[in-house]
Amino acid sequence: MATVVSVENVKDVRALLKTLDARVVPQRQRLFADVLSVSLRLGPVLAATLASSLGLRQRLRHELATRRLEVVTLDTGPDVTPADGSWRTWWMHTLDLARVLVDLLPEDSAHGSISTTLPRSAVPALTATGDEADAETDSAADEARRELREREWQVATRLMADLSGGLTEIAWHTGRLVRVAVEAAPKTLVTGSQDVVRLLERADPARIGACLSAAQLADAKESPAQALTRLRRARLSVVKLRLGHHADDDLTAVARSMLAAVLGGVHAGCDHLEVDGTEELDAARDELSAVGLDGAADRPMPGVGRAG
Repeated sequence: MATVVSVENVKDVRALLKTLDARVVPQRQRLFADVLSVSLRLGPVLAATLASSLGLRQRLRHELATRRLEVVTLDTGPDVTPADGSWRTWWMHTLDLARVLVDLLPEDSAHGSISTTLPRSAVPALTATGDEADAETDSAADEARRELREREWQVATRLMADLSGGLTEIAWHTGRLVRVAVEAAPKTLVTGSQDVVRLLERADPARIGACLSAAQLADAKESPAQALTRLRRARLSVVKLRLGHHADDDLTAVARSMLAAVLGGVHAGCDHLEVDGTEELDAARDELSAVGLDGAADRPMPGVGRAG
């Protein structure tokens, strides 16, 4: 189980290490953890800098090991690109993270993951038709928006196919597998599992799958079973589960149902589990225990090697 460390605004390795020393190392010591797995939420600037320098990546890996921290998963974070259709920027950032991750993985792990939300859609939501006088104008505007949205979908699905090709090339050169987990989010093209299926219709399912969280499922008004069934019918896997303590009883119930659906049964498995901050680790373990999955966060998931 990895804990998210948000460092989107950090621009260099020295500042990153300073942040880890101030916020993460004390938490590892408090937890009496021999090694703490962290998911770094890196911004585009630092990701690009690390991706272009093997020396910096090796230095960061050494510094992480010295602090008894390990990285098996990364996170693009929300709103990684402005709402201007900058899909290429998002694509480059995601591939940069993959290049960084393969050199940060512990020696006994040949598998990592990256979770991402898509850029915000540049197309406004469709308008609701008012009185008859405005109906014709609204209809024309909605048709124009539909055309723009369709073009955006074409760009997105093509880049997801290109992304899986880039991940394959990285695996071929390094011998290490990195998979991308797409998470649904409001105001993006992907707001639920049905959109994930459409987005990945041309992508390699061995390289790209879904990231599920209780909050996202609640926003999409989907049950975990519905989302999982839809993904499996499309031969897509859950690459990452995002957990956390939910004060809302309904969200807690969704989280536990999600854990049971994804990690229980014959076809159980995801690549990595992630929580938002070290303070959520105990709560997440309680949720695992509540559905009879004690220790699931500490054992390898089926077929993917080490789960971190």
